[in-house]
Amino acid sequence: MLTVEEMNQIRQSYGISYEDIQKGCEDVSISSIQKIFGGYVTRPRRATIERLSKFFEKFVKDNTSNRNDFKSSYEKAVVNGYVAESNRFFSKGSSALDDPTGSNGEIFTQGGYTYKDYAKLQLPEGVRVEVIDGYIYKMDAPNVPHQSIVGEVFLGFREFIINNKGACKVLMSPVDVRLEYDKDDMTVVQPDMIVICDKDKLNNGKNVKGAPDFVLEVMSHSSRRMDMYVKMTKYKENGVREYWIVDYENDKIIKYYFEDSDSITMYTFKDKVPVEIYDGKLIIDFKEIKKYVES
Repeated sequence: MLTVEEMNQIRQSYGISYEDIQKGCEDVSISSIQKIFGGYVTRPRRATIERLSKFFEKFVKDNTSNRNDFKSSYEKAVVNGYVAESNRFFSKGSSALDDPTGSNGEIFTQGGYTYKDYAKLQLPEGVRVEVIDGYIYKMDAPNVPHQSIVGEVFLGFREFIINNKGACKVLMSPVDVRLEYDKDDMTVVQPDMIVICDKDKLNNGKNVKGAPDFVLEVMSHSSRRMDMYVKMTKYKENGVREYWIVDYENDKIIKYYFEDSDSITMYTFKDKVPVEIYDGKLIIDFKEIKKYVES
């Protein structure tokens, strides 16, 4: 089943009107369609999303000649949508990223924060924040499935690196990553998991100075916009080689490999996902991870 974000990206890519959608989903009113894709409804009914998803899947398949064309067109629509959405937010300034729930929104209205300012913050216990273009954003506390997924992927990488006597180091959050330390040093993120192959970036164990080779983010409902649009663009612009977004709630793993013409590949929790920075020799079995999470 497609997410609202994915359907919206296909809608925009193919120029599908609300009227066209309503004709293909006669049991869904046009006002509901407008509210869902306009962002006025944050948690639509599952039955409605299933109906809309079937429409979009059928539309794309009907407009491509075979399964490979469908996969290519779908992935192109998704990545174009992510980039366009990210550019739209950046054109407004980072403060436009406020989450209406308040759970992952900006907690300071002024901008201009650098890493030095961030390091001096005195936050309540358990509160974690990131800095994006000088604005500070609160992070949600991870839940049990989130931590289980990160832990299992971490163990897969760690075992592979040790067994192959690799030079890279895999780290779990919280680790401060100063993506633009050599510029204005106003972007400090804490990815769920990173792989660093240049030990000089580890800055004597204090933080990471520069882009990791690999980044994993496990998405929550409130972090969706940040992970898909803003961080994806930041990671790409600053030299991250490979970026995975794991969306457990919607059974999706989105893999970006920026070294291969911004390749994007979609997987589910039934798939084994190869790691591109290791030429596919390391494979993460998400079917086994799901079994562990649900056990």
